Amino acid sequence: MKRHASTALEAVLYARVSSEEQEKEGYSIPAQTKFLHGYAAEEGIKILHEFIDVETAKQPGRPGFMAMVEFLTAEAKKDPTQQCRTLLVEKTDRLYRNLKDYVTLDDLKVDVHFAKEGVILSPDSHSSEKFMHGIKVLMAKNYIDNLSEEVKKGMREKAEQGIPPNRVPLGYRNIAGPDERRAVALDEEIAATIRRMFEQYATGRFSLADIANMAKDEGLYADRGTDRIVATIYSILTNPFYYGEFRYRGKLYKGTYTPLITKDLWDTVQRVLRERGTRKPRKVKYNFAFNNLIRCGHCDCALVGEIKKGRYIYYRCTHYKGKCPEPYVRQEVLEERFTDILRSLTFDQEVLDWVTEALRQSHVDEKLFHDEAIDRLQKEYKRLQDRIDRMYIDKLDGRIDAVFFDTKSAEWRAEQTTILRSILEHQTANQSYLEEGVALPELASRAADLFAKQPASEKRRLLNFVLSNSTWANGVLTSEFRQPFDMLAVEVAACKEEKAAGVASGDLLQNRLPD
Repeated sequence: MKRHASTALEAVLYARVSSEEQEKEGYSIPAQTKFLHGYAAEEGIKILHEFIDVETAKQPGRPGFMAMVEFLTAEAKKDPTQQCRTLLVEKTDRLYRNLKDYVTLDDLKVDVHFAKEGVILSPDSHSSEKFMHGIKVLMAKNYIDNLSEEVKKGMREKAEQGIPPNRVPLGYRNIAGPDERRAVALDEEIAATIRRMFEQYATGRFSLADIANMAKDEGLYADRGTDRIVATIYSILTNPFYYGEFRYRGKLYKGTYTPLITKDLWDTVQRVLRERGTRKPRKVKYNFAFNNLIRCGHCDCALVGEIKKGRYIYYRCTHYKGKCPEPYVRQEVLEERFTDILRSLTFDQEVLDWVTEALRQSHVDEKLFHDEAIDRLQKEYKRLQDRIDRMYIDKLDGRIDAVFFDTKSAEWRAEQTTILRSILEHQTANQSYLEEGVALPELASRAADLFAKQPASEKRRLLNFVLSNSTWANGVLTSEFRQPFDMLAVEVAACKEEKAAGVASGDLLQNRLPD
């Protein structure tokens, strides 16, 4: 096949690898171009241009390939003596793996040198050569189609085993499991922020924009504007991945990874999202701290705020059920009454120190209880996983059919998901027991001072957290403490009575030991 013409034949070179990873390994493209340059030197061919592609050829539209087609199309319009009508490529499956690319090159009427196969295909080639070449093209296409099917099959098998085939969302990361298979783990630095986003939105007191600002304050999307990340926050709050299920190709699968939140919390967030979607937004000129927070003690209608003389805030009954005898009341009066109620939670530092120490001692038993429960649940989870693994081998060996495997494995994975939720609940309870136990008495003791210093919106949040069922009638404000503040209020009152009666501090505190 060696040429001896005085003028070298001009050609273009084309090389391709099927993935970015293959290109990064640094051997495939250099190996192809080196081989083709050697072939060109041996055949006396001058290479004018090189066209390179690093991507899959299943879909047409490769940039290097299309640039080469444009070049050869432009060459066809030149004088026949100056045209470049030759293409060098390593082998058939490097040039095309779909029929459209094959037809495109065939229409260009160029000579194609398949250097590694020792074949030159031209418009004048015998029909039998073109037939054999067409067979190779179809085989190449069949290879990529079959590869695609196998990849999809493998991905679906992973999903059925509870391993997410797709990229994991924020708060998780992919790791190599003990068997070298892909696994999913919590990204501890981000997971806590994601969990707080769910917990705060579930209260119904925060908008998506509020959650977005919170995320920015904690370092997520700090370089973006709030409006730009609201849609991202929405996608996080509606993603079932966080409670232990993931979507793959339109179907929901049970995951084997650790859920970040409980299913109950996720359901609550979805309900809040739906309710917010049905509400019509309205502009509010003034932020009344106690609007609809207090009921009228006469007719059970809400008390609403009004501005008088442009600066004074008064509250009145809505009179929704008819005429009501309750007169207007100034906001300052309501603030004084709420402050008096919150002061009933205040106790001295001696009691606070004792409560803290009692909680620390009881945390030892609490931790032991949760640790034992988690150990028992983990053993049960492993037992179910061993069952699934053994049954999968039986499926591969043909001892059981696919339908039976799918049914039983789905049943056991559902049990595993329930176990993972229980483990998460025990872990969360164990972590929050001491933190919340100490924080709540401190908050209760400072509630009155905090209330007096806060703006209207924060006053409302504090009251919603501590009190409920507030009513106003005849100048008297009545409220109920929410749990566990109701118990604290009772104990504080009892401590004060016993101190007034002269009970010694040691006996008083011993009497107050909690169950």
